[in-house]
Amino acid sequence: IGSSAFRGCTALTSITIPYNVTSVDDYVFDGCISLTSITIPISVTRIGSSAFRRCTALTSVTIPDNVTSLDDYAFEGCISLTSITIPISVTSIGSEAFWGCTSLTSIIIPDGVTRIGSSTFEGCTSLTSITIPDSVTSIDIAAFKGCTSLRSITIPDSVKSVGSSAFYGCISLIDITIGDGVASIGQWAFSGCSSLTSIIVSEGNTVYD
Repeated sequence: IGSSAFRGCTALTSITIPYNVTSVDDYVFDGCISLTSITIPISVTRIGSSAFRRCTALTSVTIPDNVTSLDDYAFEGCISLTSITIPISVTSIGSEAFWGCTSLTSIIIPDGVTRIGSSTFEGCTSLTSITIPDSVTSIDIAAFKGCTSLRSITIPDSVKSVGSSAFYGCISLIDITIGDGVASIGQWAFSGCSSLTSIIVSEGNTVYD
């Protein structure tokens, strides 16, 4: 399905994609503000940049097992999205993929994802928990900035760097566990985390304690 194919179709409420489709390209459903449900077949391997951006009525999405990447801004501004299932086949989550998804309460990032892009979950104000797998090596700039309901975070041993402002303004964050592989923490990474009472650093970490 080519770029911008249904962009701005404001009256579209649902769509079923047939099984021969392999790619949902950039901006395909961008701005489809009445779209409440969508079925993505297992044949799809790519969800393009801004594919579902500003689909403000979309409540849930199941991503099929063959998808390997969620590109930049894929679900940006989907303010009604409460749940999403990301399959183990996904290895990359792009920048601002879930930016401003204010109804998203929890998410499990599957094993295999190596990078959480910049501002991926920024502004997800209802997000209370997140599981970061051991495959992730970097948490980029502002990845969880403004996640005001997030209460606890464990950064696994596999992570080498935490970008600047990664958890900026997470005002409900109480405790942080930092793994032994973290060698770089950017400026303002935990700035404004006014409820923070505990920081635990792995004994194997040679940079921080």
